[in-house]
Amino acid sequence: MKRHKSSDGRDESEIRFAFLGARRFGMGINMRFRKELYLGEGIRNSWKIRRRLKTGAGMLNLYVISIASGSNQLECTHCSFFKQRLIRENVGLIVGLAKGYPEAQQLMIAMIEDSLRLTGTPNVKEYLLSGR
Repeated sequence: MKRHKSSDGRDESEIRFAFLGARRFGMGINMRFRKELYLGEGIRNSWKIRRRLKTGAGMLNLYVISIASGSNQLECTHCSFFKQRLIRENVGLIVGLAKGYPEAQQLMIAMIEDSLRLTGTPNVKEYLLSGR
């Protein structure tokens, strides 16, 4: 059986394996984080949490706050939903991480207050996307 080589000298099977590996373990290719994340008091090592979210590793009691895709302003999602590749690939811009739902609510209130203080309007989505 003749093996086909690509222009960079790799076998076709190597290329196929690399592509399927990236798709299977799909490291949250489209997952984007805000440069200055809102972090709850219980969050330590945000870089480790980011990596675990991108790979779909399991975590307990972590809530992700992201910008909603529709007319809503924010979404608060439990991290167990990020075990599904489709969710990881289609999540909006992640703006906050909180340990526990009450802490996530406090973070969302802080975001709204910052928006009101800096822009004068409660439009959190516009405030967070502007990067102020």
